[in-house]
Amino acid sequence: MSEPRVLLKPCPFCEKPIPRAITVCPYCRRDEQGRSVQIDSGAPAAAEALKELDKDIQELGRPDPFVRDQALARIVRRGTPAVAALTSLLSELEKPGLAEVAKALGRLGDARAIPALTQAARTGNDELRTAAVWALAQFREPGILPILLSEAERPHPALQAYLAYVLGGYPDERVVALLAKLSRRGSREVVFQAACALGETGHPRAAAALQRIRRGSDPAARAAAASALKKLGVSAASPFKRWIYGGGFLTAAAGAAAAWRFFYR
Repeated sequence: MSEPRVLLKPCPFCEKPIPRAITVCPYCRRDEQGRSVQIDSGAPAAAEALKELDKDIQELGRPDPFVRDQALARIVRRGTPAVAALTSLLSELEKPGLAEVAKALGRLGDARAIPALTQAARTGNDELRTAAVWALAQFREPGILPILLSEAERPHPALQAYLAYVLGGYPDERVVALLAKLSRRGSREVVFQAACALGETGHPRAAAALQRIRRGSDPAARAAAASALKKLGVSAASPFKRWIYGGGFLTAAAGAAAAWRFFYR
């Protein structure tokens, strides 16, 4: 059976042949009364882009880490148009791949994501909470600090070490108090990062905590405290031998790099 023929008619204005069934000429973009009409030629492309974004979001829940990383990279390349779709997902706590969603929002850096990330940091499972805290730490806004301080109280050594590293950029008395607290009861890596961060705060009240760390038994933490005290302009007592400093710093640096890869993967 032959296919039906499309019946054409000339446009009364530009005289080009067009299907009889349509009422707006695709060439001159005028209707049957001669009025100009805006043709939304971008709608199909927008619909296709939305479909591709949805597909990539589904890929974030796949077990293959390579597939997740590739989907995450494509989402981040889309920029701010992806933010609304990603933030809406964070309220569905049972969905897979939400940690990757949180990381994508952190990399996009759009402040509209902050409320959803804050909620995820408070109510999500351990993986989602960790990713949400990492994402929130990417925003250098005053309102983020109370959230980071609260999460640093959670007994999670890798998270505490990372937050100690991040909090050094805030010259705030609350940060100094928390870092001093972490340096008293944290793991070796947490104490080391707290000592480094106390020096970065530039706050004079950090000196007391650093003097205490310097009198401790861990060589890496003692070396970090001595260096931090110098940054604050406080003279430290007799330095350790160079080989002790070097060995301690190398060990701690390796631990810090591992923690950074964990949060940024």
